[in-house]
Amino acid sequence: MEAALLSLTRLDLDYIDLYLIHFPHTHGLLKSDQRNPVNRAQSWAALEELHAQGRFKAIGVSNYTPAHLKQLMQHCKVPSALLQVEFHPWLCQKELQSVCEEHGVCFQAFSSLRKGALFTQSVLTEVASWNQRTPAQVLLRWAVQQGVPVIPKSANPDRMKENAQIFDFALSDADMKMLTALDCGWRCAMDPTGMA
Repeated sequence: MEAALLSLTRLDLDYIDLYLIHFPHTHGLLKSDQRNPVNRAQSWAALEELHAQGRFKAIGVSNYTPAHLKQLMQHCKVPSALLQVEFHPWLCQKELQSVCEEHGVCFQAFSSLRKGALFTQSVLTEVASWNQRTPAQVLLRWAVQQGVPVIPKSANPDRMKENAQIFDFALSDADMKMLTALDCGWRCAMDPTGMA
């Protein structure tokens, strides 16, 4: 609860619209440490308390696996409003999407652009060329077209504007299938799989 209250203080706010637990393990503990599930439950209980007080309008999690999310949803009083995870054609996370849908949790994508690392990948550049769009626009549209909200990161005003220009075109079914077929479990961020 201390970190959550510190966030409110630092932001000089009475409440926060959405507050997330960033990762399913405790900093400094090994992935296999059995204190991780206990700490997750305690952290969630603290967020539920702040939610009940109106300090957080909604609470959620980030980087949880299907197992972590199922465990949370079995024991929570206030369900997670959102799960924010890495999501792009190379990491589709279908099982996690299904768990979110089953429990009414918004599945939100981060790292959809893979920090630009795959903008030269041939399938992506072909789809971008066919649609007269940038690779970034194609990756964002691929997610949004599946109903997945995305939060692209950029400090460049031109890229921010470009990233917002994805609602005036649609990818064909063939484009969507080609991109989805790239799924190979490739992560850019830390892998939470196997965390106790």
